[in-house]
Amino acid sequence: MNPKLKQVIDDFIQNETLSGTSLVMTIFGDSIYHRGGVISLASLIQLMNVFGFNERSVRTAVFRLVQNGWLSSEKIGRTSYYRITESSRQRFITADQKIYSFQHNEWDQKWDLVLLSSVELENKQILKKELEWLGFANIATNVMAYPGCDQQKLQNLLLNNKMTDQVVVFRAETLQLWQESYPTIKRMVETNWPIPELHQRYEKFISDFREFFYLVENEEELDPVQAFQIRILLIHQYRRILLKDPNLPFELLPTDWLSLIARNLSTNLYQAVFAAGDEFFLETARTAEGLMPPAHPQFYKRFGGLKQPELTF
Repeated sequence: MNPKLKQVIDDFIQNETLSGTSLVMTIFGDSIYHRGGVISLASLIQLMNVFGFNERSVRTAVFRLVQNGWLSSEKIGRTSYYRITESSRQRFITADQKIYSFQHNEWDQKWDLVLLSSVELENKQILKKELEWLGFANIATNVMAYPGCDQQKLQNLLLNNKMTDQVVVFRAETLQLWQESYPTIKRMVETNWPIPELHQRYEKFISDFREFFYLVENEEELDPVQAFQIRILLIHQYRRILLKDPNLPFELLPTDWLSLIARNLSTNLYQAVFAAGDEFFLETARTAEGLMPPAHPQFYKRFGGLKQPELTF
């Protein structure tokens, strides 16, 4: 175990306010989702222990996730197992695509507007949250907007939430006055989307994980526990930024926008620690049938491609 790396990891864990509930979600999304989505509580306790969480805090975390519909629990004999629920599966899919696959389409200068004035009050907050997941923001009373939304994702969201008969969706276009109105549009974007906050968070993320990358870059053989710690901490912090980043067109963002630098750093660091981290995970994690099943092929497409383990017969 690299003593310098251990110190940096320990300092990071101590200085960051890590939520046990959120960290369990990161482990499920990063390591469990593509391997059947289920794990024993005993295994989860061992995995969380390397981040300083004790058994009681892990039990509290999974209890909350069950209460909120993210996980379901099952007891077989004296052992408890936790599984991703059907209702939360789409959220895991969406987060997986946003974190591990780079998607940034060229803007067609179109805006998608969703009018919420006809939505029943009890459903409005739920729908607004769902739209925010797609990057929409409130630009006026009962009007949410996004520049160049994925039409299929928007349609699926409205269908899944049974809201097609309660909302009106418009497509608007930035007219030829674009050059003259550009400063006003940028001010509107910075007012309604959290651009300054995200910029600061990207800066801190890059500063923190550059240090990790410098320490692992030339390591001939990484310690599996340390590799797993770095991998999960990387995805945990990156996820928290990305799920708030609306992935706006570059034309509407500051010229020094840091998302591409953060993506490049995440790609290189994840690829560096992936294999050794997976070794620790697979040695530790268990299902009711024993060892974790092989990962879905999609798993190895992360960050441009990961090395798959060799098959043995």
